[in-house]
Amino acid sequence: MRTSNEEFFIGWQGKTPEQGAKYLRKVALAALIAVAAIAIALAVFQQTIARAWFEFGNVRVFKGLLVASPVPILLADERDETSGESVFLLVSPLKYGYPAEMAKQFHLRPVTIRGTLIYNESGGAMIEAVETLLLEAPAGSATPSLGTGSESQVTLAGEIVDSKCWLGVMNPGTLKPHRACAINCIRGGIPPVLLVNRSDIYVLVGPNGEPVNDAVLKHVALPISVSGTLVNYGSVRIFKIDPSAIQSAELR
Repeated sequence: MRTSNEEFFIGWQGKTPEQGAKYLRKVALAALIAVAAIAIALAVFQQTIARAWFEFGNVRVFKGLLVASPVPILLADERDETSGESVFLLVSPLKYGYPAEMAKQFHLRPVTIRGTLIYNESGGAMIEAVETLLLEAPAGSATPSLGTGSESQVTLAGEIVDSKCWLGVMNPGTLKPHRACAINCIRGGIPPVLLVNRSDIYVLVGPNGEPVNDAVLKHVALPISVSGTLVNYGSVRIFKIDPSAIQSAELR
């Protein structure tokens, strides 16, 4: 039974009773605070996208020593002022790797490369080469040391991506939305890399430095873990693995 002081809402009236209005104001305020808190939490805890650059249309000249194996690399004579790097992965335009026969032809020889710079703020750089010319080495010059350092056995967990897109051609160049593109790039010869902690990349090759592009295609853009041998070529980290030993993993 309704008491004499109990409010009664009549729908056709234009005003909500005072007690009901106070309650609705409290509910609306609590909802607004909850929405704001959720938005702030998402902004704080979401993964950020590293800044990356592809100097499309800006063909520059790079000079240094070309190394063909385990992947084509240019050891530049001077550190690049834009990227801060002196060791560059080499690829061709579009979704193709640097030609293997050309790399063998110029292996451990001084070259001039005309190409476009690709680099990422997390580290690592690449040249999309459009022309490679042999330089005459000065008389009496010695072959520079590759500076590979010591090898170490490690187990790493991450995501396999194509190095060209991740370094700057696509951003972000990771996860399942980018999987089809990454597979096409890796199939075309772009060096596959293991992306660890969303910032560090390790170029994947076989136990003897051979390409593993076709063998890792089914694992692209998926969380995996694998053990292998790590060796550094300057700032380029080479990770020698057995593709058959790749295992699924949950990334945090």
